[in-house]
Amino acid sequence: MKRIYFFSFLVVALSFSACKGKKDITLFRLLDEDMTGIDFNNKIMESDSFNILTYEYIYNGGGVAAADFNNDSIVDLFFTGNQVSNRLYLGLGTLKFKDVTKASGLLSDPKWSSGVSVVDINGDGLLDLYVCATTHPDDALRKNMLFINQGIGTDGTPTFVDEAPAYGLDFSGHSITSAFFDYDKDGDLDLYILVNVKLNNIPTNFRAKIEDGSSANNDRLFRNDGNGKFTDVTLEAGIRFEGFGLGLAIQDFNNDLWPDIYVSNDYLSNDILYLNNQNGTFTNATASLLGHQSQFSMGNDVADFNNDARPDIITLDMLPENSERKKTTIGNKSYQNNINNDLYNYQYQYVRNMVQLNNGAAAGVKFSEIGQLAGVYQTEWSWSPLFADFDNDGLKDLVITNGFPKDVTDKDFANYRAQYMNIAPPGFLVDSIPVIKIPNYAFKNNGDLTFTDVSNVWGLDQPSFSNGAAFADLDNDGDLDYIVNNINGSAFVYENTLNQQPQPLKANFLRVDFVGQKNNLSGLGTKVYIYYGDQYQYYEHYPFRGYLSTVEGTAHFGLGQHALVDSMRVIWPDGSAQTLKSVAVNQRITVQYKDTVHNSSPHKTDNSLLLTESAIQSGIQYVHQQKDIIDFNIQRTIPHKFSQFGPALAVGDVNGDGLDDLYVGGATGLSGQFLFKTAKGNLKPVIR
Repeated sequence: MKRIYFFSFLVVALSFSACKGKKDITLFRLLDEDMTGIDFNNKIMESDSFNILTYEYIYNGGGVAAADFNNDSIVDLFFTGNQVSNRLYLGLGTLKFKDVTKASGLLSDPKWSSGVSVVDINGDGLLDLYVCATTHPDDALRKNMLFINQGIGTDGTPTFVDEAPAYGLDFSGHSITSAFFDYDKDGDLDLYILVNVKLNNIPTNFRAKIEDGSSANNDRLFRNDGNGKFTDVTLEAGIRFEGFGLGLAIQDFNNDLWPDIYVSNDYLSNDILYLNNQNGTFTNATASLLGHQSQFSMGNDVADFNNDARPDIITLDMLPENSERKKTTIGNKSYQNNINNDLYNYQYQYVRNMVQLNNGAAAGVKFSEIGQLAGVYQTEWSWSPLFADFDNDGLKDLVITNGFPKDVTDKDFANYRAQYMNIAPPGFLVDSIPVIKIPNYAFKNNGDLTFTDVSNVWGLDQPSFSNGAAFADLDNDGDLDYIVNNINGSAFVYENTLNQQPQPLKANFLRVDFVGQKNNLSGLGTKVYIYYGDQYQYYEHYPFRGYLSTVEGTAHFGLGQHALVDSMRVIWPDGSAQTLKSVAVNQRITVQYKDTVHNSSPHKTDNSLLLTESAIQSGIQYVHQQKDIIDFNIQRTIPHKFSQFGPALAVGDVNGDGLDDLYVGGATGLSGQFLFKTAKGNLKPVIR
């Protein structure tokens, strides 16, 4: 018995040891700041006069840019700060960094910086920085900054000078973030600026839309004139729809080789999908393309996560995962809300993350919202979504940052505030707000339009108040590392340990850099299609992703076990193309515009529809009439309306001619109608 007991104890001990060992080997390993040298902390200092109750954007946070600013083939990191200065850290290799902010001329005090975009705006082969500024009441302290890279010193440190005024880009209208793209396809890079101003009205109350460009919350579009100057062409380009912007993405949504714009807006304002009209103007096509959207849209990301060569969209909201927090933080929606949406011409919105699957229908691009099906619809107060293949299996995974230091949505606090706001000291109320610190999320792509929550398994289990984020291969080992900008905490630098995992299957990869034309040297807008076996992947080159951030400007493809890319097709912004055959894996290659041929054709995708509407062809002109009764005013607890079930339908050969006829039932007090099928296939109403 003693031997059996000892043997059992030994098995348990070894099992515990093995489990402990496995737990230590997570996909992401959080690196200590003493090791990396990155000590950035976006610390927010509140006071009685400046806090979450006096300024609701105080915790909107900062962004991250991952790029090689000194051309040494090692990624550097730039963080934007709100009440602290922006910081630049040069990559030294082996995941170590050096703070060169002061030496590089990038100290930003006392501006409140938000989003950052990386671009080579003057085509000199050196990456520049465009940093948005907001919050300050002083216009001079809200002017955006365009830091032009002046060159690299002997010690490898780049220096920058703010030349925004010279370029005409020192915009001071409460900018959130920006993106560079060639919207008019004239060969140089234009600029879209996302705007979000705190107005005096209640931002969730229904009111008439402002669609003439007169709102303070109207975004801006600046055209590059090709002479080092930019011109504001916002109104003439059709950028006229207001919104409390928090997310911005550029992508060719309808595969016509012209870049479109997606803007995710907070509060009442709807998201906007601007389709490029190919003549210097845009059309807001949101109502015709999206069935519904997030209520409080935060950051967004666009990528082809299901590998069908069509860009899909994710927008984030603030729905808690925990049932208790749902009930204590999320307000109820009434039927009157839907009535108001229709009355004021707003699209329907719901408090949850949305995943818009691009169907690429032949009649025009349309999206199906599948956030709940995908399993990624509830991730707390979230900011930055990023699609990327972190485990190199050929499927883009999803990481999401979240966190808000003071949970002002807590209903108990809201009731307390309403009762005591006129008598309690300001600091007392602020201190009464609950603090909820929650880890970020990671979701593994299952390849069937669903994701599995692997936050703990992958090592993203540190509670934080996280905002902007970026991914990059910081150590040049072929997998993507993850960087996060935190409020009141050190920035996160996660090393991807994929190559250190004891996995039986080798995960291959391919990384692609771009050298474009002089005025778009980074090749923004370039499309890449790779084909291997019976699979393919698609990438469109815009690194302005997630929330306030710029990811590494290298296309990354995970390939799983595939040991060869059969072919790679590259389509440049002007339509020129090139094809590479039999591309070896596990390498980083550079494609250049000078190697292209002209007159390219886009990738062919299957746009056939399973079902099509045939009411016109069949001659059906019946319109169902029904009384408009609001059941919820009679009984508030019913799950749905019982007075409007729609028409009853029945099919059968009523007149014995061998053809199926249709009967449509009428509502209470109204007659139904027979529709007899004719030999031509039409349905003819029977008139009595």
